[in-house]
Amino acid sequence: MNANEIPLNAATRLGRIKTASRILRVLIGVSIVIGAPYSFAVYFGWLPPLPAGSKILISPHQLYSSPSEIPTAVFALALVRLGLAVFCSVVLYNLFRLYERGILFSARNVRYIRFLGWYLMIDWVVIYQLESLSHAMDLSFTQPFIGLMIIFVAWIMDEGRKIQEEQALTV
Repeated sequence: MNANEIPLNAATRLGRIKTASRILRVLIGVSIVIGAPYSFAVYFGWLPPLPAGSKILISPHQLYSSPSEIPTAVFALALVRLGLAVFCSVVLYNLFRLYERGILFSARNVRYIRFLGWYLMIDWVVIYQLESLSHAMDLSFTQPFIGLMIIFVAWIMDEGRKIQEEQALTV
């Protein structure tokens, strides 16, 4: 067997990773193209009035029946959350694009994964601000904890990537 050949079972696994990544990338792309503009249109009231009984959920304790009811501070924080979610979707799209190309361990992958951890922590801070505006503080520390764990995993991946690169250069 040539050193550059990929064993059959490894090639099969890589093929499954590429296929799953392509599917997820397409789904995320569709959500970015359709979901993000729709969400902004709802927040800015560019769409016809919501059907009776529909609510706009900003945070667990903030429901509004129309965009005109949303206080300015809440609206600004909601837009920050929405912008972060769209940016996070773009990061996930790019991460799965790398996986689809067969690039599983690179500095860029680590950077994207690290960003996802930071996203969770920043989103939690914004939710905290929203909850403080509603005077109904019911927060869990699960989200920032998971964010820290993701950042830690990204650090381990980066160290492993560096070790692998050093070993590849050693003769």
